[in-house]
Amino acid sequence: MPPNRSLADSALVERLGGGVVAAARLCVIVPAVFIIVYFLLAIVTPRSFMPAWVWTERAVVSAGILGVLWIFARHPWHSRRPQGLTHALLVSVVLVLPALVTGSWPGVIGAFVPPLLVAGSAAVEKFRTA
Repeated sequence: MPPNRSLADSALVERLGGGVVAAARLCVIVPAVFIIVYFLLAIVTPRSFMPAWVWTERAVVSAGILGVLWIFARHPWHSRRPQGLTHALLVSVVLVLPALVTGSWPGVIGAFVPPLLVAGSAAVEKFRTA
């Protein structure tokens, strides 16, 4: 990347939808892909490192869930969201898998919260405008 080009203008961010949509998608993609890293680290390192890898995966999943919740809090209404953001917020239910892998029950429950909030806000908005 050229030195005068910002990270927000990069090709990867544009391919992910740009701006807040890319951030929401990264909040889902990074924890999901980190499962592979988690398993590889578990295979190649001594057993005594397992608690560190488990807590690292839990932290990554928690950061993803909190990131999606923060984005939802900034864009709660469907009609005012950038294009593609609703889909990215609904797909965040995928974070259940990495939370289950590490046995993080708060993460499992928390992964269902953003999609439920998105569906609830869409229903409220629909009934308010009807």
